[in-house]
Amino acid sequence: MLAVVKEPHTEIRLSGVGALSVLESLKAIYKTVTVKEENDDELIDSEQSEWFKKMDKAATPGMALRVYRNNAGLTQDELGKKTGILKANLSGMENDKRPIGKSSAKKLAEVFECDYQRFL
Repeated sequence: MLAVVKEPHTEIRLSGVGALSVLESLKAIYKTVTVKEENDDELIDSEQSEWFKKMDKAATPGMALRVYRNNAGLTQDELGKKTGILKANLSGMENDKRPIGKSSAKKLAEVFECDYQRFL
């Protein structure tokens, strides 16, 4: 079962115990949500969409850093304390004005528990 909202489309796959409860919650929050069955021909793999390809090409290490930091709920100050990287340097990295070196990438990856190459 898939839930799709207005553009850009967000695809959510639900299965298992509790899937219907989650779907009902989504419907209550997002009044325009539509539900489509898995075999619906209108749906495409998001990674094959032109939008995704365009966004993937435009993605930078700085954008990735900002997304990881925001998702973790950290300020630049807090991330700086965890990594030992100055706030000014983190700001430069996030704004693509300063490259993220390998040693900084490894420190960031340790905090975010991801592959350090995501920041290079």
